Amino acid sequence: MSSYQVVREGAKQVIKLLEKFPEERFKYLVSFKATQLERFSRIAGLPISQKSSSEIANNKASIDEIKDIVNRTSGPLGLQKEMLKKMQAAIPHDQFSEASMKDQINALSNLVGNKYKNYYEVGNKLYNPAGNPEYYQRIIDDIQGKKKENILAGLRTVFMGR
Repeated sequence: MSSYQVVREGAKQVIKLLEKFPEERFKYLVSFKATQLERFSRIAGLPISQKSSSEIANNKASIDEIKDIVNRTSGPLGLQKEMLKKMQAAIPHDQFSEASMKDQINALSNLVGNKYKNYYEVGNKLYNPAGNPEYYQRIIDDIQGKKKENILAGLRTVFMGR
């Protein structure tokens, strides 16, 4: 098997691992999972999945579209040729070897399997500190919108520590 085929097969394995990767709890402008799926789909030669509804609504230019504009025109958007050359040099080029693809697969499988969370297990003392045992649970409840503190309860927490 040639190295190109090994890299393509490795990219397919990475895609399978990425599909197991959990969704982000907080929505950002760019999703790690979505960008990596797009990146490795291109390497594996698979069709790139449909854009999410938020991307379609925002009509943002993708990296491929920006690369296409930079590569096919001599001076897009009135850029000087020096700046255009700097931009072309800064465009990332995905060049994976067999070893680097194995490293990608290994790293992603460790993340999906929670290897380091299980290896470096922290005790209950960190999750429930003696001085304020419900500290982290209050934060999580507030983030998820389960339990909101009013202004008086918030001031009491700030001044009293509980």
